[in-house]
Amino acid sequence: MHKLIPPAIKAILDSGELRVNGFILPGHVSTIIGSEAYRFSAEDYGVPCVVAGFEPSDILQAVLMLAKQIVNGENRVDNQYTRAVREEGNLRAIALLEQVFEPVDREWRGIGLIPGSGLRIRDPYSRFDAEKSIEVEVEETREDPNCICGDILRGVKTPPDCNLFGKVCTPEGPVGPCMVSSEGTCAAYHKYGGLS
Repeated sequence: MHKLIPPAIKAILDSGELRVNGFILPGHVSTIIGSEAYRFSAEDYGVPCVVAGFEPSDILQAVLMLAKQIVNGENRVDNQYTRAVREEGNLRAIALLEQVFEPVDREWRGIGLIPGSGLRIRDPYSRFDAEKSIEVEVEETREDPNCICGDILRGVKTPPDCNLFGKVCTPEGPVGPCMVSSEGTCAAYHKYGGLS
């Protein structure tokens, strides 16, 4: 989907819809863009962040690091995933991304249009753009009006708030996108019996 995480975080913070105490940031994205890319969250919004790896111990340590910042009233970007993420990121990869791609507005499920939150191939590389060279009909997304995945993704509601959760919508028969992937909020909540 060629989407950028920092503009999405900024959109969530600007929405005023919910109170965010902190962010655990994605390690895979951060290996490229670096931890510095999130500094605005701590400095401009007073919301602390921790870049985390993917192992259970990584996530637990990131939660502890974030909790310590919150308890101590600190606002910074910590890097738990130091084995892969540098503050400045991968400068060569960033330069290549900037050379080949340009920022564009993108739709985000549950949030809407976020300016400059996506990437598209720049004109000099358009011969490599599959969207221009392969004709594909993509059906319009049809979502069940009773599914509240958008609210769940934004952190406004939790999976048990959805009337479909665990009844009509299960990992074996997902209705909404939050249940489709094993990484989805509803799927994880269903599997691990989330606390409300």
